[in-house]
Amino acid sequence: MSQNDARRTARQTAIKWFVTLQGADIEHPQRSQFEQWLLMHPLHQQAYQEVCSLWESLDSSDQLAHLESAMQQKISIEETSRRKKVRNVITHTLSTIFIAAIGLGGYIGYDTWKNQPSMHLLASTDIGDMRTQILEDGTRLVVNANSDVEVTYTRGKRLVLLKRGEVSFDVTKNPDRPFVVDSGLARITVLGTRFAVNKFNSKVRVSVDHGTVRVEPMQYDASDNASRSRYAEHVLTLRDNEVAEVSLHGTSQRVARPAADAFGFEKGIITFDQADLEEITETLSRYRQPPITARQAPDKNIKVTAVVQTQHVERFLRQLPVISPLSVQYADDQTILIAP
Repeated sequence: MSQNDARRTARQTAIKWFVTLQGADIEHPQRSQFEQWLLMHPLHQQAYQEVCSLWESLDSSDQLAHLESAMQQKISIEETSRRKKVRNVITHTLSTIFIAAIGLGGYIGYDTWKNQPSMHLLASTDIGDMRTQILEDGTRLVVNANSDVEVTYTRGKRLVLLKRGEVSFDVTKNPDRPFVVDSGLARITVLGTRFAVNKFNSKVRVSVDHGTVRVEPMQYDASDNASRSRYAEHVLTLRDNEVAEVSLHGTSQRVARPAADAFGFEKGIITFDQADLEEITETLSRYRQPPITARQAPDKNIKVTAVVQTQHVERFLRQLPVISPLSVQYADDQTILIAP
């Protein structure tokens, strides 16, 4: 098959796919076949970009059927122009602008397709509950109690928004499709690894079981010189059994604690390792009602180390005054941890 014939065939196929998928649902049964065809050869991508570009210039959907004839006219004009070797500067300039517009329109069309969600998932858990979710690529999420997460997959990225709580991830490796977690305070980027993200009110803790994870404060913007200069030192790369915390103010630090502790909730175990009152109250509130709050003088910084089974949270609260200086006050609408 000659190159012209190959272009013509690719163009005709691109038009058929465009007509089939125009306005179709993301779950259309033929979409995967289209994606396979598109990625099979650069000629297919070029043809589809041209179809998208030309469609943008049409006035109505009635003209969709004339896509191929319109493209034939465009190609004929270009070939005639080349044969005549028109040297006029004005004509050359206009042609350049036209070709640039075609390229930009095609890029926008292809870019829109690439960033169109292929999967969208909302996963939330009630107090005391836990949920395991397997995503379309085999990635496994374990959502801890009283947590809220939103997952969006596009063809170029796998995006997770952790709105509240704690989630562990066992990510299927795909170098062409980074896995990014936005926790509000930190941005965590991986290719394939097992890690956990625990979101508190004033910090986010990232624990890596195995693999490589890049942790950036949300204030860090590589395209902004001031942001890059201020926060670059707080961009961390974590590897096997490493843990880091990112604060509300964009500072980050490595933490000397076993990463394995972060995955204990999957088996109903909470590990407090020199935990402050914020961590204790927020963690225990995921497993019981009413919520737990704390009352502590500004100059106090009490830390607690303990291992708690999630089914025995109430027993732990009763023992807390024995193993720490804290006292526990019960009310109808809240439970208060009081530091002396």
